[in-house]
Amino acid sequence: MLGLYIRVITIIVMNRIFIDRVDELKILNECLQSKKFEFIVVFGRRRVGKTELLKEFIKDKTSLYFLCSNRKVTYNLKKFSEKVCQFINIPSVTFNSFQDAFDAILSKVKEKTIIVIDEFGYLVRRDSGILSDFQEIVDEKLKGRNIMLILCGSSVSMMETRVLGYKSPLYGRATRYIKVEPFDFLTLKLWFQNTPYEDIVKIYSTTNGVARYLEFFSGKNVEEEIIKNFFDPSSFLFEDALRLLSDELRDYSTYIQVLEAIGLGYNRINEIADYAFIQPKDVFFYLKVLSSLGIVKRIVPIFSPKRVKRGLYIIDDNYFNFWFRFVSPFQAEIESGMQEVAVENFKNNFNSYLGIVFEKMVQQLLYKKRILPFNITKIGKWWYKDREIDLIAVNEKGKQAAFLEVKWSKLRDEEALKIIDRIKKACKEIGWFKDKRTEHFGVIAKEIENKEKLRKEGYIVFDLKDLT
Repeated sequence: MLGLYIRVITIIVMNRIFIDRVDELKILNECLQSKKFEFIVVFGRRRVGKTELLKEFIKDKTSLYFLCSNRKVTYNLKKFSEKVCQFINIPSVTFNSFQDAFDAILSKVKEKTIIVIDEFGYLVRRDSGILSDFQEIVDEKLKGRNIMLILCGSSVSMMETRVLGYKSPLYGRATRYIKVEPFDFLTLKLWFQNTPYEDIVKIYSTTNGVARYLEFFSGKNVEEEIIKNFFDPSSFLFEDALRLLSDELRDYSTYIQVLEAIGLGYNRINEIADYAFIQPKDVFFYLKVLSSLGIVKRIVPIFSPKRVKRGLYIIDDNYFNFWFRFVSPFQAEIESGMQEVAVENFKNNFNSYLGIVFEKMVQQLLYKKRILPFNITKIGKWWYKDREIDLIAVNEKGKQAAFLEVKWSKLRDEEALKIIDRIKKACKEIGWFKDKRTEHFGVIAKEIENKEKLRKEGYIVFDLKDLT
């Protein structure tokens, strides 16, 4: 655990927090030390902190940073030209092309220089020919030069397909790729150092660890902060879900219905189709698009064949999951100033929602904390007919399996034993190395009484304090 804290960078600048991103900064600094041309593509969902990462990296270095606007390419070229002229200290001029602008840079720079073009996707969206322009820049102008080119984008689907995909003119040319992910729960502990763990779970369950969203929370009276940030029609977090969808999708009305269905617990194809008023065969198209955006995920029971038809669809992003569970169904009322029904629904059902998030958190933390008696090679949920086990973690080579129940509640030891007894009965339905596997049973909860007593009986027992 100490090693985690040693690796963490925390810098407070102008009342904003730059935290962690150690791995990303390490990659960027390695590229900086290189004596050859480096072409890095940085991408990740909006608000996740890509710009702050890049600005932190180029601070005190010879660099040119340009943020593209969602306007015509000619407008961006004009603005980029101004930046270039200022950078190389020549009279202001508008270059005829991005190629000419890079020629001007190369005619002046002598030392290692970093060129960052942020929100590169805006250029691609306006004119896909810009990719061929940058292919020429990379191949004909920058190759062999002591330059570090960073293209950054927020449209994940665009960056992965149109910029990095095999049909892209830039395919195979990047020397490094960096996907910037939201912060995990352990990093949120560093952001909210004086906040109780339970409240940090609540923040994580609504923000998904997205850096921009975390800035709206102080960690004090968290549920009131959630109400203020999600049930006020003028608030950023109320508006941003639809803003993000409109950036990625042209007509998102049906997508909203699909997401609302999943958020409310309709996880199967037929259930989603009925709620969204579309044909079951058409649901797959919408789910495929939402999956490509990293919003929706299909899960199947662990140990099931790859082509199993029993899959469920979940919203994999906590921000969207919360929004479509608690905000979207009451959007009209909230916008009309009648938030009371939405707030009441939130207060009544938030705890059960936290149970879903906690189960997802535990799955992530089991990998990082390594608290099981074996190394995990596979982990997932299992269900069959009316039987279900929240998490099964296995070591496939060693034929070891831990069957675990996850509860967002306070448990007495006798309650934990009843849960374990139910798991033992359910796991008899699982054929994976039956009679040959080593089995472990346990419970992970928000709080558990008499943990040591249960551990002495050979059970895996952890609560929130142990996991953090």
